[in-house]
Amino acid sequence: MGFIIIAILFAATYLFLQLFYLLHWLKTKSIVVPDSFIPSTTFSVVVIANNEENTIEECIQRILHQHYPIELFEVIVIDDRSTDGTVEKIKALPSPNLQFYHLHDFPELIHAPAFKKSAIELAVSRAKYDWIITTDADCNVYPDWLLTIAYAQSVTGSVFLAAPIRYASYNSLLEKMQGIEMMTFMMITAAGIRSRLHDMANGANMAFSKQAFIDVDGYNGNYNYASGDDMFLIEKMRAKFPDKISFVKSQSAVVETEAHQDWSSLLKQRVRWAGKNKGLKNPVINMIWLFIGFYHVMIFAMFGLALLHYISWLPFTILLSFKWIADAVMIYHASSFFKRSWLRDFVPLQVLYSVYILRLGWNLMLGKKGDWT
Repeated sequence: MGFIIIAILFAATYLFLQLFYLLHWLKTKSIVVPDSFIPSTTFSVVVIANNEENTIEECIQRILHQHYPIELFEVIVIDDRSTDGTVEKIKALPSPNLQFYHLHDFPELIHAPAFKKSAIELAVSRAKYDWIITTDADCNVYPDWLLTIAYAQSVTGSVFLAAPIRYASYNSLLEKMQGIEMMTFMMITAAGIRSRLHDMANGANMAFSKQAFIDVDGYNGNYNYASGDDMFLIEKMRAKFPDKISFVKSQSAVVETEAHQDWSSLLKQRVRWAGKNKGLKNPVINMIWLFIGFYHVMIFAMFGLALLHYISWLPFTILLSFKWIADAVMIYHASSFFKRSWLRDFVPLQVLYSVYILRLGWNLMLGKKGDWT
């Protein structure tokens, strides 16, 4: 009986959490740019590149060819210690709107191991315009990206905007798993921002006021983590400007990147993501991830105990059914927004994701290193 009660309590908590996120996602207003909108916001688009010779050219070209007045934006590319042909590819893209810098030329601004944060601070110090948008050199944007961000800022009055990320390809089961995870991450990001339960952002698609960045003293105090240019900044912005943080819920604001092709690179990235969360002042995110991890452990534990006839199958059934129902509802809404199919592979993806969560937790317990160390 005790195992059944524990299963019901955990399952109810999981269901409540997912429904909480779904409610705030649905209440997050969609951004639709009217035809009458005339943009006036000026942007400095920041791209930090580290060994991205295969993607940097398309990334910059897509930014330069936005449906946005050319006189209202510039592109600042910072080379972060590339050893391949990235620099040559950048220099072959002459444009009056393009600025290029080597991070190593500014040793006074480098705070190891926070090289990306240092590069962003360099870009901000060289930016001509009022608003900074960051993306990654392996990402691609849509033609109305800047226009949508400009409109979102004008209607929200925010000083920090988190915007959606989507994986470009969904071929293998591993890619599909990452795709669904990222889509639900975006729902959770929007819901967390709207509810103020917690704040999340992704440096591949975020925008902020240059003056606000200066007001929160940039990344000062966060240099001991290699990553976290997104999470630490939004946390600082929330503390300084509690009513001026928003999520841009719009298809045209989506940035696309490629999913990882193998387990090793995926787990290393996720270990890095989890590692930076330890430095956040708001403990809610870590508490939720701990709960999610323990929930998956319980599913496998109840399965094993039932298989060995120590307990009935009911606790396992409760945990699994509540999770799959809640996840199906979340994934349905995420897939509808991001226009991705999901139903056919739902069951194998659920099993694969549980294995992935356990492997990630095991790597964290063993102190494995992330991909920026």
